[in-house]
Amino acid sequence: MRYGLYYNMPLIPGCHSSSFFRAFNQHLMHRLNVQQEGPLEEKIRVTLLSRSTKYRKILNEVQLVNAMKTVGEFDVRKVDFNLDLSFLDQIKVSHNSDIFIGIHGAGLTHALFQPDWGVVMEIYNCEDDGCYSDLARLRGVKYMTWEKKDKLIQEDEGHHPTLGAHAKFTNYEFDVSEFMRLVSKAADHVRNHPSFIQARKEKYSNVKDEL
Repeated sequence: MRYGLYYNMPLIPGCHSSSFFRAFNQHLMHRLNVQQEGPLEEKIRVTLLSRSTKYRKILNEVQLVNAMKTVGEFDVRKVDFNLDLSFLDQIKVSHNSDIFIGIHGAGLTHALFQPDWGVVMEIYNCEDDGCYSDLARLRGVKYMTWEKKDKLIQEDEGHHPTLGAHAKFTNYEFDVSEFMRLVSKAADHVRNHPSFIQARKEKYSNVKDEL
């Protein structure tokens, strides 16, 4: 078993942007014919992953989405990766998300399918800080998570069926201003990423030349 290929496995120090993971991304997009529709000319695409599960819901996600929509540069959508959305359609969403936001959960494995300039924002890691940060490192996308615990509200202590109080078995509310600060930070990363700048230049300089 090689380190780094499974959840919470230790990574070799300094391991980042694995060519194996990047090749996996490119191969899968090619074989499934998933097209990169971006970058958009004047927008950054932000996706918030909602949960229809009992636990780890974002209690004020409507507020967070509405706050992002006040920023003219953001193209915002909310999705729920449930049985009503095929896996292929889920991949299309994540591959076309410059910023992908969600609370701790398996949906964040979609960081594997993001573009090279992508940011995955695990809005809260529920005290499991290595899982998706490791995955993001291997894929080579930017990882972010909540920084100020005093600016979130935990609904209750959490109710694991056998272990008792547990951070993954409850729901959360997040300070809107702090959330927007983090999203703004993520947007800075995207718009200044060399791959994003180059892809946007190539896509829209060709259009202008044709005009």
